[in-house]
Amino acid sequence: MATGEFHVMKVPAEQLTGTLHGQVVDPGAQPTKVVRRGEGWTVDVSWEVTGELVDWLTGCWKLEIITDRPGGGESRHPSPPMELTFTPGSGRYTASVPMRGRLSAGTYDLVVNLTTATAAGSAGALGGYVVLSKIVVLD
Repeated sequence: MATGEFHVMKVPAEQLTGTLHGQVVDPGAQPTKVVRRGEGWTVDVSWEVTGELVDWLTGCWKLEIITDRPGGGESRHPSPPMELTFTPGSGRYTASVPMRGRLSAGTYDLVVNLTTATAAGSAGALGGYVVLSKIVVLD
């Protein structure tokens, strides 16, 4: 499981901090770097925010997987990003992004991109990313 960068508002770490993890998982729920295009593989993501300000968070998380095929351009999945509402009293979250059939055969770099939106719908000040190792998609 890869660990990434997590960015929070400019507050002391004891008030709000976080961790973010992601991995590609095959249909048997095993981490992998090689998948078949038509099988039910996913990118599983977990993150946790801790600190005194967790209960004050309002709005939602926005989660997407950015795929980059060297020489072939970038794409984002799902579109629009998956939304998960902040959960007062708990800073732990998990999500599984289905990727079946979304990429053609080839080698890709994957990045988990996590952002937030405020309750009013504007961009939030929390977020992070995880760079996953290259994956190979087979037909």
